[in-house]
Amino acid sequence: MKQKKIEQRTLIIGIILNTIMAVAGWWVYQATKIQALFLDANFSLISALSCVGAILISKNSKKTSKTFPHGHFMYEPLYAILKSLFIFGLLISATVSSAMKAIDYFQYGAGEKIIIGPVIPYEIVMVILCFGLSLYSRYQNKSINNVSTMLDAEAKSNFVDGLLSAGIGLGALIISFISENGPFSFLLYTGDIFITMVLVLCSVKKPVQLLKEGFIELSCGVLTDEAITQPIKKVIQKHMPTNTELHKCDVSKIGASFRISIYLSYQTDSICVKELSKKKECIEKELSSRYSNLNVSFILP
Repeated sequence: MKQKKIEQRTLIIGIILNTIMAVAGWWVYQATKIQALFLDANFSLISALSCVGAILISKNSKKTSKTFPHGHFMYEPLYAILKSLFIFGLLISATVSSAMKAIDYFQYGAGEKIIIGPVIPYEIVMVILCFGLSLYSRYQNKSINNVSTMLDAEAKSNFVDGLLSAGIGLGALIISFISENGPFSFLLYTGDIFITMVLVLCSVKKPVQLLKEGFIELSCGVLTDEAITQPIKKVIQKHMPTNTELHKCDVSKIGASFRISIYLSYQTDSICVKELSKKKECIEKELSSRYSNLNVSFILP
């Protein structure tokens, strides 16, 4: 329960800060009409709305039913997958919109001069908030042994948002030094197009990573993150049954629910089922202080 409370409290803070950033972003976009700010503001809005859904999932994922006797933890990686797809949609939308604007300017000479206005001080504040929220989500997830798929998704999402804000601010700063009569004067009308394109290319890695990790969890794939698997394997080695060798240990994770499959090879012909049951209880008891939802299975040849 402590893990879920930390998760939900972090998500509530995410809702508050992302809503503030979305409202501020829309206000600055209306004042400047810089396309990259449209992307930035909508990114924050999606993050705020998705955090609401994440809280609902967090509150209900442990509930069991006849159909899902082990809980509804599959909604947690599903959330990460959907969030990554939303981010992709937003990046694609911004790219298409910027491309159309570039065509209008270079082919027809149509375009409005970029108004820098409050962009630079706004983006400085946004960078601090986004990266701060990303670090906070990562820290809170680490405090609960990195079991929260949703906090991991929020940390990656806010990092992308911070990257967008930093890029927009840097681009606006460069444009502010361009002369109306200089050789790069066209950037006064198209600079936000290039800023948006660069930001999309720099930002696409995080949602790809998020999508990949979400699918691995949803399909019960084996974890390769040693920060999670190594402490588990140390506990297993500590409680190995007598006359056995550890062949391999597969750790899979669906949201905050862990499945640990321990493959044993016996050095004798006899198997003590009672000892196996006792060792299984010892492993689950020791690991339960780190992971509140887990199941340990011994697999014999």
